[in-house]
Amino acid sequence: VTVATVRLVPLQTLKDDHFLVGRLADNVAGTTEARAYFNVVNGPDIPFGGITDSLPSKLIRPVLDSVVLVMGFDRVYGSASTPVAFDVYKLLNPLEEREAYDSGTATPLGTNLGQNLTSRLDRTTVITTVATTTIPAVTSTVPDQTVRLLLQRRAFMAIPPSGTKPGRPAIPAAGSPDAVSFVTSLFAQLALPNFGQTQLDAALKGLAVVPSTGYNSSIVSFGRSYDSRMVVYFHASDTLRRSYSLYFGPIFSSHSLPSARDPRYYTQIISALPPALAALSTTSGAVPATALSGTSYVQEGTGLGTRVTFLGLENLMNTPGLTVNRAELRVPIKPFSNALFANPNQLYAVEVDGSNNILQRTTNFIIADRVVQADGQNQLATGAPAIGLLTGATTTQSYYSLPITNYLQAYLTDKLDGRPAALVLAPSIRTSNGLLLNRAVLDANNIK
Repeated sequence: VTVATVRLVPLQTLKDDHFLVGRLADNVAGTTEARAYFNVVNGPDIPFGGITDSLPSKLIRPVLDSVVLVMGFDRVYGSASTPVAFDVYKLLNPLEEREAYDSGTATPLGTNLGQNLTSRLDRTTVITTVATTTIPAVTSTVPDQTVRLLLQRRAFMAIPPSGTKPGRPAIPAAGSPDAVSFVTSLFAQLALPNFGQTQLDAALKGLAVVPSTGYNSSIVSFGRSYDSRMVVYFHASDTLRRSYSLYFGPIFSSHSLPSARDPRYYTQIISALPPALAALSTTSGAVPATALSGTSYVQEGTGLGTRVTFLGLENLMNTPGLTVNRAELRVPIKPFSNALFANPNQLYAVEVDGSNNILQRTTNFIIADRVVQADGQNQLATGAPAIGLLTGATTTQSYYSLPITNYLQAYLTDKLDGRPAALVLAPSIRTSNGLLLNRAVLDANNIK
């Protein structure tokens, strides 16, 4: 085979299991920037969590205290010790239900609600278990994997110490004029008795969270482990502190409900490629392994893939009585090559033409990408892609093993509705619902 690195973009990121925000520079892929865009849903309109929130309109003389964006993350690509710096915008228009959004889509931004909003990634919290008659309470410190972006806060007066109660210093107000104007208007809507999704849509078309200018320390991966929300904190005449939440991201799918019910959200990914991969600025570009010291790349999120072109198979084409007993693509990983990213768990093989365009076929009036199917499956179908699993992940010489026995049989007997120019090995395909940045550095000279 001959091997080259190519780039298959754009990627499917709409309603994936994660959304990404941040900017990260590394010596392989250059600078990768991720921006997230969301529609927002009213708390009481979902069957969990928000029902217990207090609607200000039901209380006497509610007073706004602060508004915070809270998002739970499960991975950090880059530095977890450097606080993030994000900007938050309103969207000019909501994400439409009939529009297509992917990693290459830019959505117009509206009012800026906050610039250089910072939050630590290494925060911890203390939890204490409930004591029983046989087991005492246990206190432990665990990571607090949430990003909190303060949009607005009113000023709080200093409270002197009283008896055994400690005092509190004065807390200054926070928030840009645009943010204060927005949250003040939003809170006024919340204080009306008829507040619902219609009123929310009028006040907030949607949100965008993007990395601040100059921030390039990490890309943060936000998943389904935490309900992303905009929390409005306030108090009423009874002085009790209360909150009201507006949700975005994978809200319903976080609670094992269909992802189709999630409000629309997606991640835009912008890549500034280094000189070594500059040819990949167009989809037809390719960088041969010889130009990369015998390596090639596959990476989730950026579209990097490894193109494999078969050599010499024409000698076997249409040979009478030919039966392929066993065929696999064996794809070794270069030892000690990944410090910043983990290796992807699997590889798929996608058929492409000479310009690296993914070939497609129509099955039952549905257009689908031509992905190599698993052994024992119809190679003209689309529902059972072959998966190259990572073997020997804990050893220094790990590799992907992709079975292609039935595929090669169909290839050699000309039963593929036309032969592809090459296969591209990629860690995700269009039907995948995961969005990560895992990357493998392949030993291209030994792909067989």
